Amino acid sequence: MSYRMKNALSNLLLYTALMLVGLVILLPFFWMLSTAFKPSPEIILRPPRFLPLKPTLSHFVNALKRIPYFHNLYSSLFVSSWSTVISIFFSTMVGYGIAKFRCIGLNIIFILILTGLMIPPFTVAIPLYLVAAQIGMVNSLWGVIIPFSISNFGIFLMRQYVVSIPDDLIFAARIDGASEFAILLRVVFPVVSTGCAALGILKFMLTWNDFFWPLIMLSHDKKKTLQVALSTLIDFEYYVDFGMVMALTTMIVIPMIIIFLFFQKRIIEGIAITGMKG
Repeated sequence: MSYRMKNALSNLLLYTALMLVGLVILLPFFWMLSTAFKPSPEIILRPPRFLPLKPTLSHFVNALKRIPYFHNLYSSLFVSSWSTVISIFFSTMVGYGIAKFRCIGLNIIFILILTGLMIPPFTVAIPLYLVAAQIGMVNSLWGVIIPFSISNFGIFLMRQYVVSIPDDLIFAARIDGASEFAILLRVVFPVVSTGCAALGILKFMLTWNDFFWPLIMLSHDKKKTLQVALSTLIDFEYYVDFGMVMALTTMIVIPMIIIFLFFQKRIIEGIAITGMKG
């Protein structure tokens, strides 16, 4: 077998494997869409049908009647956006300080930050809730945003990016009379913009999909995030309208798909560079 035939065969096997993996990943998404448009009797048909025989929008209408969707959408966007902005700014600032400042104990602080990655966030939920209750931030969107905006992973990630900035560039800015804050804004942020984009996308997605902390903090129906609002439609003790649940799940997923389509180039660049940095 010639080299060209071997190369073509290996590419065929590779693409076939990728297509199979892609189908496995996309199958739940298409099943969600299919169920969202199926009338209730078709959902429980045995054997199940992949495509709806009589598509309907009734589940979407019922979901919009059951929950204040647009208020919940605003809450999710508000919490995710501000958490992302705060995380990018402070993670980069702390990462810059750890990477480029020289003082005793800085490495110990960095080790403690890395150690914090091993602590599950559930273990600090009760103390955080008690503090939030004392300062009147329960049932407030800012009470959801502030406690988990700055993450240990974000600091670690941005520190890895800032390390690659040449020290001469920072020294030159200091010689020109720039303050450390000015260096952060005018030198560090432009150079590590790809890292900021990668962190921002990861943080936005994690916050958008967060359920535990918003569930604890938010009780007002119009202030709930979409993930918490979705849980109010599920009651296994009596009856679950799977069509309505899948319809609302579709409306939750669509904004993330739109964001991905807008920022897919940044996502790929960020993941690629993160991988090269180890």
